[in-house]
Amino acid sequence: MSPPLNAERVDATSDLQQVQAQLEEIVAESGRVQVAQENLTRAKVLAGDHLEDSKVRFLLLRLQESAGLNEGMAEQWATLLQECPEDLQIVRYCATRLVKERRVEEAMSLVDHHLPESENDADRLFARAKLLSDIRAYEQSDALFRRLISQYTDRNMRVEFAKRLRKRGLLIDAFDAIAPVAKHLAPGSKAAELAERLASDYAFYQRFESEEALAGKDVRIVSMKHAILHFRDRKIAEPAPDQSVSVALVTGSLGPGGAERQLTRLAGELTRMAESPDQRPPDILMRPKKVEVLVKQHTEPTGSPKKQDDFFLPVLIKAQIPVTEINRLPAVSVAHQTVPEEDLARLLEQLPPPVHYGVTRLAPVLRANPFDVVSLWQDGTCLFGALAALLAGAPTIHLVFRGLPPNIRKDRFRAEYPELYQALAQVPGVVFVSNSRKAAEAYSDWLGIPLTRFHILYNGVPDLATDASAADKEKWKAFHASTDDATETIGGVFRLEPDKRPQLWIKLAALYLKERPQARFVIVGDGRLRENIEALAQELDVTDRLLLVGLSNHVGYWYSQMDASVLLSRYEGLPNVLIEAQLLGVPVISTPAGGAGECFVENETGHLLSDVDHPDLHEACEKVTSMVDKVRSSEDLKAHSRQRAQKLFSLEAMLSKFLSLCMPAVSENDDRIDLAPMRLKQA
Repeated sequence: MSPPLNAERVDATSDLQQVQAQLEEIVAESGRVQVAQENLTRAKVLAGDHLEDSKVRFLLLRLQESAGLNEGMAEQWATLLQECPEDLQIVRYCATRLVKERRVEEAMSLVDHHLPESENDADRLFARAKLLSDIRAYEQSDALFRRLISQYTDRNMRVEFAKRLRKRGLLIDAFDAIAPVAKHLAPGSKAAELAERLASDYAFYQRFESEEALAGKDVRIVSMKHAILHFRDRKIAEPAPDQSVSVALVTGSLGPGGAERQLTRLAGELTRMAESPDQRPPDILMRPKKVEVLVKQHTEPTGSPKKQDDFFLPVLIKAQIPVTEINRLPAVSVAHQTVPEEDLARLLEQLPPPVHYGVTRLAPVLRANPFDVVSLWQDGTCLFGALAALLAGAPTIHLVFRGLPPNIRKDRFRAEYPELYQALAQVPGVVFVSNSRKAAEAYSDWLGIPLTRFHILYNGVPDLATDASAADKEKWKAFHASTDDATETIGGVFRLEPDKRPQLWIKLAALYLKERPQARFVIVGDGRLRENIEALAQELDVTDRLLLVGLSNHVGYWYSQMDASVLLSRYEGLPNVLIEAQLLGVPVISTPAGGAGECFVENETGHLLSDVDHPDLHEACEKVTSMVDKVRSSEDLKAHSRQRAQKLFSLEAMLSKFLSLCMPAVSENDDRIDLAPMRLKQA
């Protein structure tokens, strides 16, 4: 007999509740991205027959957020909100997703729609204050919290405000918010524990900074600063000049960028030298004995669009260079690490998220597998890696800057950076390295650190082969045939990303064609702006004279087809592409971005445009024309271009300089900078 209908309903309800409970457990245990990614498939199978249930879909979307999936997430949250318009939890996730996608105005509109400012209900206004905080509208949120606290006697409002301020690192503000009710909180309650911890932290941090200095300051940055300064008196044994050293090269990704290419190239050259020590150049005394690469991320979450974070990974694998993905390392809490000093351990409990990431993931692996040199490439890596390297006892730590500082590149600025670098300037063994003098001057000027503390490590670029893959040859053959009337080929090698300004490059091509209609253009590279570039080329009627090659591992082949190479970047370090072009005798035209002007001889092997912010395209056309005509009529200029690039930017010169920086920088810190009088240029 079949069970009664009401029994089937009970069974179905019970089954749904079990699925919901299991999904809640999975979400709760998926705090780490890697864990969430691994749990996602299991959760989808579990939810399979219950996707019509809004709570099941809510939990699945939360898990996808934890797994780092981005594509289509805002639309999925919006769909769920349409079904459950009164659910403030879903409103919260909708709004925070919009903020992640930098759709801040839409997030604010969503908050205003569901929890308008005109509300008279205290509970609804309290919910609005929390939601504003969730979407990082801190100014509005703080003002509303303070108004509610002044109007109502609800302790929960003070406790919630203090909790959120503490999460942002605003210790004194949090202490001031909870102090008036601290004596009235139930002993043993979470609120009472929060009040006690804030009072204890307040007293602790006043041992390091004055109350005035702490006011409005993120205490996590204060912690980072003083955790670094804990090492300012560390002692380092200076090795013999011919000692062999182990080197860890640390970076954020292995994507198709200049820094990643240079790091990969350096890793390969150091490895070859380690394997054949007798073949090292005679002027290089110090030699590598072990080389490894540690990268924050080179794989993408399942279901995420490919970002090419592993572009150079095959090169490292082929060279048998060990590569560790830091994201996949287990997080080891400070409580489970050996920290010799109690105050330091307490400072490490409150750190900015990127620094905490490095301390819990990178420090343990560097401690278990020690290196003589930890070379940190680019600002983001310095932020998560420097304190981790100090905790692991690395004698020499490189801070390798690959472009202009974040006070100039404002989209990359973080409040941690000036405190980070100024504190590290006090620590023996820390070496400041830049790949151009212009970038070093900019960092020195910004931070108030003497320029003499910065070492210039020019890029090492090998001679480029001009062979090609079958696919590349086919692309050129077809393009050559369709533009067989071409009198010149103007090229560019760069990522199709905002900093490289590919739209400006297309506009230059359109203007150039008006003056020299038989020119043709080749861009090697790919990126987020590809579709935008294709549309602009169509609009400006240059599509038939333009070849978008995409990514290629045979850039030498493409340079060999060019009469000139053009770079119109807003920001650069020392552009590899300008060096590579000259190695094949191709003249270059560039904006004065970063160290571009250090790569070539003005009016001999290239031209520098007058303005980096607003390049004059008419000037650019004139200079491209000038270089094309000049070099075409002079083989001597091509030879000079090749010889200069080979001498100044050789692999041997790069290796010699890098290894000279692998000695612990003990003497540099004899002339220590005074942090007190420093004045930063505003970000």
